[in-house]
Amino acid sequence: MQGEIKTYLERYLNKIEIGYRLPAEIALEEFWGKLQEARKQSSEKVALKDQGDNNFWFNITHSIQRKLHEIDSDGRDTLFSAIRAEIANEMIKESLIEEALNSSIIEGAFTTLKRAKELAYRNEKPKDNSEQMVLNNFYAMRFIIENLNRPFSKEVILELHKIVTENTLEEKEFAGKFRNDSVYIVDNNGKAIYTPPSADQIDELVQEMIDWINQESEESFIHPVIKASALHFYFVYLHPFFDGNGRTARALFYFYLLKNKYDFFKYFSISSIIRKNRAAYYKSIKDVEDYEADLTYFLIFMADSILKAIAEIRGRIAGHYKKEYYLNKIKELNLLLSQRQGKFIKKFLLWGVKEVSIEKYKQMFGIVYQTARADLLDLETKKILIKEKKGKRFIFNLNEYF
Repeated sequence: MQGEIKTYLERYLNKIEIGYRLPAEIALEEFWGKLQEARKQSSEKVALKDQGDNNFWFNITHSIQRKLHEIDSDGRDTLFSAIRAEIANEMIKESLIEEALNSSIIEGAFTTLKRAKELAYRNEKPKDNSEQMVLNNFYAMRFIIENLNRPFSKEVILELHKIVTENTLEEKEFAGKFRNDSVYIVDNNGKAIYTPPSADQIDELVQEMIDWINQESEESFIHPVIKASALHFYFVYLHPFFDGNGRTARALFYFYLLKNKYDFFKYFSISSIIRKNRAAYYKSIKDVEDYEADLTYFLIFMADSILKAIAEIRGRIAGHYKKEYYLNKIKELNLLLSQRQGKFIKKFLLWGVKEVSIEKYKQMFGIVYQTARADLLDLETKKILIKEKKGKRFIFNLNEYF
């Protein structure tokens, strides 16, 4: 049994997942009790408590240590320090929009990236609650970047909530105000699965959270990514507002890490990763609640999400530099492109995919097939694209030797 305990101290699975993997001769209940005891003995406590008056706690496994090292070395220390200013500014604009959009979609909003850009940068008025939510989130992210000199405080939390819920609440007077009544978290069938702390506890519990976040002594040091993730979880756990808790939690996650010099968070959207892995996100939250306030499950999810976001943005950085190279080469060779072709090239160089069909091009610009075909063949003639046959249709790829 000791060998299995050692394995699952490092491989951090929950009770049900371990039950599927244990040898038949080992009783799950006995094993789980010993494993939890071993996990607690090697854990670090957080000065925040659950509703059973138990401290939240976590383990720094070797896997988590490696992930934190990768986040610091690939993100904070090296990767984003040499980005040219103009590329950095363009990427920050993209990130603000993507975070605003994806954080809203996680909470049930329905809109598109194109529409989000129109709302943010063309000052168009929102047509519905979904669009208002996206615009609010954009303003919240901009507020964070403009207010990093401010201390982490109740005032900042309330201001952020007011921004993310502006004109989206049924009772508008609760924008920027803690709830004054009980709330229940329900599943898809309307069944209550979690009851957050009572309203009369919220003010005190939020203040305790703030005091913990602002502790900066050597004795109380916790890696900033772990602390930000714990903050994210605990804020959702408290559910201090009637609505907008998830959006505010993710905004505070950004605020804390940017204040702690994790400037690379300006360049990507953590919510875009969470959105793609929404089931795992909610599972990690539930695992903390189900397994004696063990934050490790949520920390693993957040560390993985950050690394995925870093990998995604590294590709995007390469795309920006590639775009710049191709546009400069086109200019150097005096190649004349139509406005539509120029717009396409800029988009194509930033895509994750490396090919386009005539049909796809036609759909992008709302033009007839013949016009789309002529545009792409012209780009092939200019040696910007290469044409090849795939099945019964032609596909155009970027000419890597342009």
